[in-house]
Amino acid sequence: MRWCRLASTVTGDAVMVVSTEPRRKQRAEHSFESSRDTIFRRFKNAPYSDSTGVSVSELEHLADVYLADHSGDPKILQKANIFRLVLERGRIYVDPLDWFAEKVDHGDVVRRLTLGVRGTDTPGSGMWLDEAATGALSIGTEWFDRAEKHGVSHQPRSGLDLGHIAPGWDKLLEKGLSGLLSDAVAARSALGDEITAEQAAFFKALDVVYNAAISFANRLSDFARNNAESDPENARQLDAIATALSNVPANPPHSFHEALQFMWLMHELIEMEGENVRSMGQFDRTLRPFYEADIESGAITRDHAKELIKFFWHKWYCGTGGASNGKNFVFGGQYADGSEITNDLTYLALDAYEELGTPDPKLSVRYLPGSEDRLYRRVADLIRNGHNSFVLMNDPPAVEALVKQGKTPEDARIYLPIGCYEPAVEGKEVACTMNVTVSFAKPFELALNDGVDPQTGVRLGVETGDAREFTSYDQLLNAYIAQLDHVLNKSRTHIAEAEGEWPNINPSPFISGSIDDCITDGTDISAGGARYNSVGFVGAGLANAADSLYAIKQTVFDGNRFSMTEMVEATRAGFEDREAMRLYLRNRVAKWGNNDGPVDQIARDVADHFCSVVHSFENGRGGKCQAALFTLTAAMGFGEKTGATPDGRKAGESLAPGVGASYGLDKGGVTGLVNSVTKLDFTETPNGSVLDVSLHPTAVAGEEGLHAFVSLIKTFFARDGYALQFNVLDADTLRDAQEHPENYASLQVRVTGWSVYFTTMTRKEQDIYIARIAHGG
Repeated sequence: MRWCRLASTVTGDAVMVVSTEPRRKQRAEHSFESSRDTIFRRFKNAPYSDSTGVSVSELEHLADVYLADHSGDPKILQKANIFRLVLERGRIYVDPLDWFAEKVDHGDVVRRLTLGVRGTDTPGSGMWLDEAATGALSIGTEWFDRAEKHGVSHQPRSGLDLGHIAPGWDKLLEKGLSGLLSDAVAARSALGDEITAEQAAFFKALDVVYNAAISFANRLSDFARNNAESDPENARQLDAIATALSNVPANPPHSFHEALQFMWLMHELIEMEGENVRSMGQFDRTLRPFYEADIESGAITRDHAKELIKFFWHKWYCGTGGASNGKNFVFGGQYADGSEITNDLTYLALDAYEELGTPDPKLSVRYLPGSEDRLYRRVADLIRNGHNSFVLMNDPPAVEALVKQGKTPEDARIYLPIGCYEPAVEGKEVACTMNVTVSFAKPFELALNDGVDPQTGVRLGVETGDAREFTSYDQLLNAYIAQLDHVLNKSRTHIAEAEGEWPNINPSPFISGSIDDCITDGTDISAGGARYNSVGFVGAGLANAADSLYAIKQTVFDGNRFSMTEMVEATRAGFEDREAMRLYLRNRVAKWGNNDGPVDQIARDVADHFCSVVHSFENGRGGKCQAALFTLTAAMGFGEKTGATPDGRKAGESLAPGVGASYGLDKGGVTGLVNSVTKLDFTETPNGSVLDVSLHPTAVAGEEGLHAFVSLIKTFFARDGYALQFNVLDADTLRDAQEHPENYASLQVRVTGWSVYFTTMTRKEQDIYIARIAHGG
């Protein structure tokens, strides 16, 4: 037995932990490069043996029998016991070339049988369809259906976003599942005779799922150890897996390798339970003590640690193949006490990411005012060389925004971007960050048409009068605000009703135990057990609303160039036979993103109003609703369902991306764009925001270009901008990649909150993306 001096992953304070197993130096028997392709194939099609368990069809049968015999049990216990059944009886496999194990042939039985999910539908979408069809839900879907169909807003059909969540990684690694079980015993005892039936069911479910996970790890450990005896060529890695899984997840990890194995197994089991893990934590904070202890003791070399990171991150690429939204790993930022995190592990991981060369996972880097120049330069250099799976976040406004919403400063400082760039307090918040996305453009179209969608004749909004009779800008603005508020209020009502049904549909004891204060209160996250229970409202297409409002103000009410009748009829007709009018509105009227005071003020006013209304809402779990400004894929989806707008945009064209200008209209260059965007108050967007910036490769080439790139980032942050993501590409390269994809297999592009291989996009997506790059968008 020996003692190791480690740093608390949250506070940075020194603590003493005991390791009961000797450390052994480890060296990779097979390099990552020689193994990656085989691991990828086996991940997709694992060679399961019937000698290790029963088939998926048999699991389904056993689950059906169990559910029939326990139909009256609380949903949380039904789900927990199906979870245990799968882990106890499912076929398993450990890849001898890998350093990490998790494989059980579960066939999504837990989600499909206890939640009604069909195929690969994610929780919060397909599972609710079956429940609604059988009348299990009290909420209706009329508003959802109409809003979605006509491009007003997008919500998961449930009214809930169950797909943006992260466990309490620090708590898991500090306590292990056995430690959490001990906490649960103490909490249950403290409740005494006052314990409710719901609390008793929660504690029982927690005991079932955590003991099932520990037993499952032992199954994998035995499998690996037995195979090591018959496979001497791969014995080193199999022995390492066997040793790790004999300790984790039951107990805190003894080593860097065990910590990585713990996190990977937790990710897979949480997703099997029915939640989508969208952040893998603050990598260089959470794993730092294990890495530094192993380096100091000589148990691991820096090179082998980097190799382990590549094997670890490859697991996420195996899951997506580079063609989908990946998982978020966070770097930089600060401890709860405000001290900076950046350390040797930060840079080692960035080196591993560069060598890995895949768009998954995606990385977030948090910057402080005093962050070292080395971190800026390293990330900027990676981006300009085609490794663009980054979002760069500015801690001061991000932290202040969370504090404004009631988080303590200490909690706010340990936020994680959940999904893309939506912050949530690690291990303490269930943020539901994508609960609803609202178009800023569609309510403007409704304001011009008395609440009726002119494309379909369907009433979607409130009656605000015949816009052709408006005689002042204030009338127009008030009509727009009325339509926008109607959408926000309808969405909030739908969400609150849906939240009341969450415990009956998707209780999640496995992840709940890692989140404060679920164990203390004996309450699942679905019932509001987390310390912070938030709901995200995302506003999309800010530029289109601001530019349209300003266009009418300037050309109708101030300039008398057009009449309101002309404006309404021209947009209804998609500017048919009025191309000169459209071109004037598009090219001759000032636009957001060019540091033009009047239009920038309108954008600020719209954003402020949106955030103020959202922050006035309380959600159905007793928490706050939180505003965001970004678009993700909604820019294209909403745009396709929105008619022509007074900013000169054609019917069906994409809305503006993020908080940026409409494509091709930021004619003041990146300086004008940054100056406009940083006029917004990002301390009022606690649910996130981002500015997309495209740069030509020649602009950031060489040492001078790198200096200019870093200066741009620092300027944006100094002006209290929130987050940035970049593409450094030229349209000619992308056009050549369209025609000769075989030459560009590794070409990555940042499409929104994630990156993909360009060659995996459809031709239509490629065309739209090329146009965006050509316009500097």
